Amino acid sequence: MANRGMNAREFRRRLVAGSFRRYSRVSAAMLGLQFVQADPIRSPARAQDLILRQRVDGYHAGDLEKEYPELEVEEGFLFAYGFMTSDVWRNLRWRGTKGLSATERVVLEAVREIGEAHPRDLDERFGRKLVRNAWGGQSLATKRMLEELQDRGYLRVSRRRNGIRVYQVPEQTDEAAVDPRLRYSRLVLTTIHVFGPVEKSFLITELGHLNHMIPDRKKRVGVVDQLLDSGRLADINVEGSSYLWKEADWESEDVSSVVRFLSPFDPLVRDRQRFERLWGWRYRFEAYVPAAKRERGYYAMPLLWGEQVIGWVNAAIEGERLRLDTGFVGERPAGKGFRRAFEDEAEAMASFLGLESGAWEWTHRKSS
Repeated sequence: MANRGMNAREFRRRLVAGSFRRYSRVSAAMLGLQFVQADPIRSPARAQDLILRQRVDGYHAGDLEKEYPELEVEEGFLFAYGFMTSDVWRNLRWRGTKGLSATERVVLEAVREIGEAHPRDLDERFGRKLVRNAWGGQSLATKRMLEELQDRGYLRVSRRRNGIRVYQVPEQTDEAAVDPRLRYSRLVLTTIHVFGPVEKSFLITELGHLNHMIPDRKKRVGVVDQLLDSGRLADINVEGSSYLWKEADWESEDVSSVVRFLSPFDPLVRDRQRFERLWGWRYRFEAYVPAAKRERGYYAMPLLWGEQVIGWVNAAIEGERLRLDTGFVGERPAGKGFRRAFEDEAEAMASFLGLESGAWEWTHRKSS
């Protein structure tokens, strides 16, 4: 399909307008979004809750975890770990060619016998040996093995107990036998559905967790090119940068003059290169940056006003009140319009966290 052109202003407006479709229930949101990234940090709430609160009417922190057992939703790793529809999860499932080790078979059989297994249930059976995890910390060996078995499709998360995954053996399916190129193409479309327009290089890199499906990078790129040739994807040139998109999903330019506190992992802002091109400043997630080197804060959330990301917000619950500390890349917007919109979002955030109306306070830094 021919590459069409668009200026950055129109592109930005379409991206913002299409990023916040509203849903009346969590179940409808998960069907519409297909994937929501998760993160364990709670500051002041987890990423999945911060993402859903911008899209689900009346959403409160923890609603997804509470409703999870009744939803047709799974947990797994697409471009990141998160919650996804059953269709997406089935396309992700794979069975390693090397098969299971003797220990893995024993653990899998133990989960099958228990029915629903918390990692602690297996610690009592197999001990509490520690191993180093992907983040450099220490995890129990059984917990890491359960995660690996889930990643390869041998286990699923049935629910969570106090935030900890509880596992069970899923029903057998033949999804792993489906042509890997077809499964990969479906997951490419899912990822673009989540992010909106993205560059091809970003897409291929983000889906690196799926390289086992098609080990040859040229063939992975070929799958994307076939989606373009078939018209299932289109490309668009935005002032010299080429993006892949499903144009029909991003036709509106209707942007509301509201303020939003966004999760650092919100699909609108997670592509940092796209972010910098569209909003003209560099944003990074600093939770893992030494405190002395942080520029904006441990969990600084991008601050969106209308179509512009104008700064960031650090939010913390102190006692029974929400403290909001803002910073701006330019001058703080003057006038009642911004203040009123900010206060509406602060009130909505307090309600989302289960705090009383008005239980928040706002301070701000000087422009950076």
